[in-house]
Amino acid sequence: MFSWYSKEWVNIESLFKESLRLAGLLRPKYPQSLGTSTNNWEDVFKKLEEPIPNLFRAIYSIVSGTEREIKEQALMDFIPGYRLIHISEFIEESTNLKNILIDESLSDNEIVIPLLANYSSDYICYYKNSAGKELLCSLRNDSGELIVKHSSSEKFFETVCEFYKQGVYFLDSDGYLDYDMEKERTVGSLINYGITYWNE
Repeated sequence: MFSWYSKEWVNIESLFKESLRLAGLLRPKYPQSLGTSTNNWEDVFKKLEEPIPNLFRAIYSIVSGTEREIKEQALMDFIPGYRLIHISEFIEESTNLKNILIDESLSDNEIVIPLLANYSSDYICYYKNSAGKELLCSLRNDSGELIVKHSSSEKFFETVCEFYKQGVYFLDSDGYLDYDMEKERTVGSLINYGITYWNE
């Protein structure tokens, strides 16, 4: 048994797989477009000199992600506007994120790792705060401010899954993933109770 195996990891992996299943119902080619896991994906994370969070183990032990220059743009988005960072581009995106955060006063024991990115270098990222709490945050390139969106990795995937189930996510007339903004707030606030972002 791998030393990193845990119930939390199993739960996150299950939710990630479910999000891919639901995505595939709307875009049948999407799950396959993420490719399969590479043998050396863990080596990429070792370069960050941080323990690998269960969130990333659950994802990159299954898929490789979406390359920035993907040819079929309709398959870019994991959530509308954001791609799942390809493992081959992970170090580059991590460096870019750190540059955006350079003026932020993070404590030595705080960790920020990018998960999703867009073409404007905005991110959805994993954030472990000074109290050891693992959160999912948005980070805009123009502000450098971490905004909490989900209280855990599980809540992030639960939200994505529910957005598919309740029709928050849909395909626009050109076949691109889009979303209903009003419904997103309503459904998101119920799943992520107490998170300010969903009630602004």
